[in-house]
Amino acid sequence: MDLREKILTKSMDLMMRIGPQSVTMDMVARDCGISKRTLYETFPNKLTLISGVVKYSHDINAMRSKEIFDKAENSFHALMGVYLMARKFIQKTSTVFMTDIKRLYPEVFNEFKMRENEHIKSLAAIIKRAQDEGLVLSRINCDIAAFLFTNNIRSIHNMDELPFPQYSTTEIFDGAFLNFMRGMATTKGQEIVENYVRINLIKDN
Repeated sequence: MDLREKILTKSMDLMMRIGPQSVTMDMVARDCGISKRTLYETFPNKLTLISGVVKYSHDINAMRSKEIFDKAENSFHALMGVYLMARKFIQKTSTVFMTDIKRLYPEVFNEFKMRENEHIKSLAAIIKRAQDEGLVLSRINCDIAAFLFTNNIRSIHNMDELPFPQYSTTEIFDGAFLNFMRGMATTKGQEIVENYVRINLIKDN
């Protein structure tokens, strides 16, 4: 692990726990065991560091998702595998992580949103493949399904605006993802989803 990756890893851990606003360059330098001068030579300011963390997080998740898809038996096994990975990420991430970025760092949030179109196209292709595998109902429009799901997931970025404070981010994510999968699945696809829910002891919403 080179210096840049070490800084990004430590910064990501801090920001996920307490939010970007609360993380200072002093804290990052101390956690990395480096001087502030070295930190600023790598990341000139906090904005470039936050932007780097968001991109680094995206790249790591993309790499892990590819590994899951490469090993999966079919598209639904792959989607459920990615869901479980994302679920773990959400469980250890404070809600202020995305709230801070959206509210205080709009440039970084816009970069995040720009990746959504790429995500929608990729998801539509996966749904189409699942359709060919007999896991998704033939009447489902893959492009629309991918678009609507992505819009539903955006609610996680607006946790401070939701009128249901009793529900956690994980519960909202579970509801959005599992209802999405069940809504488009054939009987064969449903069996895969319910098996994952049962094995992983996911509380149904």
